[in-house]
Amino acid sequence: LPSRLLRFWFSPPSTMAPKKEKKKDKKQNLDNLKKELEVDDHKITLEELCRRYQTDPNRGLTTAKAKANLERDGPNALTPPPKTPEWIKFMKCLFGGFALLLWLGAILCFVAYTIQALTLEEPPDDNLYLGIVLTTVVVITGVFSYYQE
Repeated sequence: LPSRLLRFWFSPPSTMAPKKEKKKDKKQNLDNLKKELEVDDHKITLEELCRRYQTDPNRGLTTAKAKANLERDGPNALTPPPKTPEWIKFMKCLFGGFALLLWLGAILCFVAYTIQALTLEEPPDDNLYLGIVLTTVVVITGVFSYYQE
């Protein structure tokens, strides 16, 4: 048996508890993030707002407070959205939608030609040519689709 399976069968229950706690903590953190924020900044007076954020309406934040805010919150910048790698986009163009049916047709043509080649002395080349044509069409269509994206 693999060592991971042996550890699972023979480990005491206390060694498995941290995983459950991690999942519980992760779920609790996610629930905290989903909670709706209660913001009343737009309802309070300007003086109260300035006092809450420790700022002056004429001069703004002090250098020390601005530095502390920067260290605490990080720079005020948007993070870029995650990007899909180019090779995955290309593969989606090659194997997505109708192209998958054409690939299946090409594979079946190659399988039929192989069967004919094994059973007949001089097999007809129709299935081989059709498989090559279908493969070529799918690849060219996938390249054009990727280029258009």
